[in-house]
This record gives sequence, structure tokens and C-alpha cells, in this order.
Amino acid sequence: MKKRIPVLLFLLIGGFNGLAQLSKIHYIPPVAFADDADARPNGGQFLYISTPSTTAVNVVITPVGGVPQAVAITNGSPYRYEIQSDGGLGPSQQALVANNTNQTARVHVDKGYIVQAVESEIYVALRVRGGGGLQAGALVSKGLAALGTNFRAGTFTNYFPSAAFVSFISVMGTEAGTILTINNIDENVDLVDVDEGALGSNAFNQLNDIVVNLNRGDSYTLAAISTGGADVPGAQEAHPSHLYNGDGLIGARISSTKPIVVNTGSMDGSFSDGGGAQKDYGFDQLVDISKVGTEYIFKKGSGGNAWENVLLVATTDNTSVTIGGNPITNGNKYLKSINVSGLYPATANTTITAGQYFLIEGDMYDVNGNMYVETSQPVYAFQGISSGGGANQGLFFVPPLKCSSLGDVDNIPLINEIGAVGYDGVINIISKIGANITFTDDNNTNQPINTLNIATASAQQAVTGNPNYVTYEITNASGNVSIFSNDELYVSYYNEEGASASGGFYSGFSSPPEKPTEINDGSVFGYCAPNLSLQAGNMDNFTSFEWMLDPGNGYTKIVGYDNQLTVSTTIGGNYKIRGYISCPGEPSEFLDSDFVTVLQCPPDSDGDGIEDSLDDCPFTPGSALLKGCPQPLIIGNNYKTSVVTGTIQIIEEGYFCSQFLSGHFNTAYHSGTNINPEVGDYIIYNNRQLFESQFAFGENFAYMYLPDFTVIIEVQKSNGEIVAMYPCN
Repeated sequence: MKKRIPVLLFLLIGGFNGLAQLSKIHYIPPVAFADDADARPNGGQFLYISTPSTTAVNVVITPVGGVPQAVAITNGSPYRYEIQSDGGLGPSQQALVANNTNQTARVHVDKGYIVQAVESEIYVALRVRGGGGLQAGALVSKGLAALGTNFRAGTFTNYFPSAAFVSFISVMGTEAGTILTINNIDENVDLVDVDEGALGSNAFNQLNDIVVNLNRGDSYTLAAISTGGADVPGAQEAHPSHLYNGDGLIGARISSTKPIVVNTGSMDGSFSDGGGAQKDYGFDQLVDISKVGTEYIFKKGSGGNAWENVLLVATTDNTSVTIGGNPITNGNKYLKSINVSGLYPATANTTITAGQYFLIEGDMYDVNGNMYVETSQPVYAFQGISSGGGANQGLFFVPPLKCSSLGDVDNIPLINEIGAVGYDGVINIISKIGANITFTDDNNTNQPINTLNIATASAQQAVTGNPNYVTYEITNASGNVSIFSNDELYVSYYNEEGASASGGFYSGFSSPPEKPTEINDGSVFGYCAPNLSLQAGNMDNFTSFEWMLDPGNGYTKIVGYDNQLTVSTTIGGNYKIRGYISCPGEPSEFLDSDFVTVLQCPPDSDGDGIEDSLDDCPFTPGSALLKGCPQPLIIGNNYKTSVVTGTIQIIEEGYFCSQFLSGHFNTAYHSGTNINPEVGDYIIYNNRQLFESQFAFGENFAYMYLPDFTVIIEVQKSNGEIVAMYPCN
């Protein structure tokens, strides 16, 4: 297809807060939009950066290929980074890619942003406004939790075609040499800037794999305009005008050989098939398949049933779903989905295969505006939410229920704005029944949720099918918003102004331990085992943790280092940290850090800092003659005129390899018939007196530095005990 659209590109490279979307490093890949009137994001694009830390956190914001900007933030002073203010797409094109220049389906190496914190973890969110304020969207970066190698896409369904409806998949590489593969896309889908004829299709009537090489910071975007693609056959269409492009990217599989970060969504798009003005931005950042689940609770907004929908994307064949504890029987089977609604008759087929989806209509929420969903296999869950009409829609990626989703959200910055434009902020909270929840904003400071000032909280609402959880809605929130809880906590926000709405989840996705830091123990060979230690980061968010090693045949636990922040490497291999989160009555959840590859140091049997293959002076016992120091010269271990008590500190050990040496030697092993320098027990110490040593070529002479003494001291090497002292005149 030769029609082209612009692409908006962003990159960010990262109480008990750590299992929210807190991280020291964040990635946000491209966001593609339709070049169609008010669909253009020319109302402003901004990054919002906040932290729980009350002390200053230094943050570096780097436009990829541009000049970094350093800022300092605190909990009370978040930062709004202006990518482009209201009134344009941005003259520098740092955040935008112009249209009609073949920008999708290609690798970009100079677009987006890297945001990295130094002292403590941060939240990072992207907020975007469309032209005339008619559209808005936001995503909250998942930080390290976003990194993975296997994903499924989710977008609006876009059953009613419009040139303003564009769905996309966007990917950012985090390591050099990453091979990206995108597949499970129907052959009738027409991708922007992709020659489907040249790409070809397989026996399953799907496009062949799209394979791309990425390095760290590279981005790749696929997009589909809903007016493209073939017409869906009548018996399988969800709407008379339904084209393959409308929902053609839902369920696409995104996989890679190394960790990547993925955003998916629509700009514009809609769950409604009403067309016209029923559209808005909806996009979010995903997590790996290993982090999605089988239990979800959704809290409805104040919109209509036609667009307050839930999208469930299967990761495994034969996936079934129950709603409120009841298996679904009311659904219509379409091309790749089952649409569920109280209006539909019973359907015989209530399971879907990997890549297919359930679309649950808004009339399936219970009387309290809650929906409890269970699936037989893990699914990706997305929620369409609205503050009113179909023009106010958002699309959230929703976290599963997990006991590890504990702690606080501190904070959501400046909830009632996008740039200079004011918005009305709403908070949705899901938590365990009986949890103590407090709230902070401009008008409240750690206030119990049922006694708020100005902001208004609903009474707790029961969840049909799961009596262990309740929900709350808080309206009229303003400023920097924090929510504190002593139990599980799932917090989303949305804000609205006129015909636009945006928002996202600020908690619920567990972050893994930070990648271990390498510490060189002083070896001249550099960062290699066994001269390397590994240091863990902040592990306060885990019940326990352990170190794992894969020497080439799989990971096993390193015994003896449970809950130790530092581990000494012994052999080469991949090292990582496994953190455990334990909850009463539930299986422990574990999360693995990214691994560190440690190489084996070259062999150095004599310890002289020269690898054996290059060392012409192997460590061998030899004889040496010391000159310039009065007798007695200690040969062997038999001569002692006195024995004294005490110890001395060994500072440094080393070796000489030469026929003739002279210099100030503080300490020396003496060699002789009874001494092997490699394992000898005794040393002779000389206080900065010049003497010469002479020994046979190819043999060596070992020395050791000790604190200065005024006499020759004979020391037992094994424990540093002073054995004898002699004058040295």
C-alpha cells in the first residue's frame, strides 16, 4: 500500500512503591497517528515525570541523537517536559515523523527520548492532545516491567471504517543485535508502507513473518488504516462495513531474541461502530506474556455501553472466559472474535485460539459498575473507558490481579492538565476489602478515603463474583495525586476536557529486580571471574531473593548467597537475581532481573597479572640472594633467635621476574631449600633498605608490602603472626 501516515515517536530509556510502574529507566516506542484533520496530535505532546522521593532525584532526558537535558525532581516537584506545545506537530521533528516520506515499516535510529534517573526510581507518562482539543491520549511507562520478548497486540476494534482510524504496533530495541519478528496478521490486512505481495503469505492465510534487526534505541512501527484491507465476509463481520484493517492488528504476535518494549493502540479509533465523532486516542505500553494473568477486575467509567468495552486477547488456544463467576453463553462469533453482550443469543463456540479476542460490551458490568473476569489461560486485557459520549474514549492496558501488586502510588503528577489545558481528573481504585486507603492531592494530605476534602470518593462498591475486592471512584482530584494502601492496590486515572479524554494505570505491573552492577575487584584482567563481584540494587520490595548462575547448561541457584546484596563470581556465565514475593495463602511470585554475562579471566597460575599464555616467568620455586642487608639472612624455617607476639597487616603481594633486580623492597619471601615461594610460610621484611636480589633466570622472587618497621621481621604467612625480629643495620 502506498498511502502514508505520520508517526509520532517517543523513547524513554528504565512506603512500598517498587511494584508500580517505578523504574530508573523507561522506554516509550513510537505512537502512530492518522494524518486526518483533528486526528493529528498537534495540540501538544508532553512527558510527565514524578517520583516518591522527598529528596532530589537527578533525571537526564535525552532526545535520541540530540542534546541531553538534566533536571532534578522531588515528590512535591514533578517535571513536565514539553516535546511540543499546543499549535503544531513540532518543527524539529524530534517527536514526530512527517507524512508522505515512507516513515512506517522502517527502522528509525534518531527519534524519541531516553529518560533515566540516577538516585531513585521515577514514573514517566506521555500525554498527547489532538487538534482543536478534540482528541487526547496518554500512556504510563511500565519501566523495567515493560521489557520482554513475547507480546500480543491490542487496539480499538474500528469496525466502522474511517480515514481517522489508525491502529499500530510500535517496538523499541533495548540491546544491540536484536531480531524482531511480527506475525499472526491476516493476509487480507493492508499495512501502511508494506508491500504485502512481496512479503507473501503462508498456508494459514496469514502474512509471512516481518523480520527486522534492531539495536538499542532503534524503533520500528507497523500501522493499518481502518479504510484499508479486504471486506470481511458477511457471515463473519461485526458490522456491515467491517474491513480486515479495522481489527487486523489485534492479536498480532511480537517476539524478539532480546528484550524489547512495545506500545500498541489506535490514534484515532473506537470500540463503537457508530462512526462520525465517536473516536479518540487510545494506546498504552505492554508487558511480556509471562506477566499477564487470568483474573481481572474492571471499573467502568461514565460512558456508554457501546464504547465502555473490555478487550481480551488470547495467548493460548482453547481460552474460555467467565464474567462475574458465570461462563459466557451470550455472544456472537465473528471473524477472529466473540462479542459478548446481554443482547446476544447463546453461542455454541465460547472459546478462542491464540491471537483471537473476546470483546465484552459495557452492558456486562454489574450494577456497581464492576466486572470480574476469569479466563482459563492468561490473556492480554484492555479496557475502553469514557467520561461520557463516544468522543471521550481511552484505552488502558489492565494489570491482572496478583498478590504482588502491593503498595502505594506516589504520585500521579498534575492530574488535571495536559500542557497548559485544564482537565477534570478521576481516579479509579481496586483493592482488597478491608484495606486501609488514604489519599493525597492539592486539598488532602494522607486523608482516609471516606473523609476527603473537595475531592469526592464513592462508597466502596462490591464486585460480583469476587467478594474479596472492592472498588472506589474519586472525582474532583487535583494537582499531584498519591494513593496509599496496606494491601493490593490497582490505580488508574482518566481526565477529560470537552470532547477529549486520556489516562492509564499507575500500578499493578510488577517490576523485576534491577540488573546487577559489576564491581571489579582490582584485577588487571578487568571485569571477569573470579576477579569480579556483582552488586544487587534496592531489594526492599521483595520478600526474599537469590542469585542464579547459568554456566551454559541452564540456571541454578548459587548456594550460600540468599538475600545477600553482593555475590562473588567464581566462573564465567550469565548471572541474575531472582526476587520472590510471598502472600499468605497464595503461591509465591518470582521475578528475574536481566542477566549479566561474566567472562572467565584468562589463567594466571602465578598470580602476577600476566596470563599464562603470555607469561615467560611461570611461578616456580627458586633460590635468591639478597644483598645489602646484614646477617642473619634467613634461609629456611629453622633459624630463630627470638619469638615475639603480634601480627602485621599485609598490604600487597607481587612477584619479580628478572635475573637482576635492585630497589627498595619492603618485604620479600626468601627462597631456599625448605621454602616454596608459592606456599611458603615465612617472609623477611626490610624497612625501605636498598638491597639487591639475584636469582636464576626463569625463576621468580616473591615479595609482599607491609607497614614500615625498623627491623627485619619474620612472619608466618598463613596468619600474619610475627615469629621473629632481627636488627637491620
